[in-house]
Amino acid sequence: MTSPVLQVTPAGLRELAQRCHALAVQVSPTLSPVTASEWQASGAAVSTVNASGTKAAAAIRGRMTASASKLTTAAREYEAMDHDGAAALAAVRPSFTPLVARSSTDGGAGGLGIPR
Repeated sequence: MTSPVLQVTPAGLRELAQRCHALAVQVSPTLSPVTASEWQASGAAVSTVNASGTKAAAAIRGRMTASASKLTTAAREYEAMDHDGAAALAAVRPSFTPLVARSSTDGGAGGLGIPR
């Protein structure tokens, strides 16, 4: 069984980066601590859970925002690599004799002296 071909494009990377950023913004805001008397164990437990939830949400937002930044950077690098590769190929001058028949006497060897 073969895996599907992975096709990466700068536009696709940018789209994914925008999606990550949009989702990061939607992560729940900071949960406020519950005010309760110290003798109420449930109030203290809720405050502890809210603090942990706030910490986890901040970590998730940070990771998603970092992923969005890395995807945007990857898109820029893919484009730069493509442009550099295209420029390098465009700078290469043909240094070979094209294989085209120059006469019918050589049997289609393109005038390269290759016998039939």
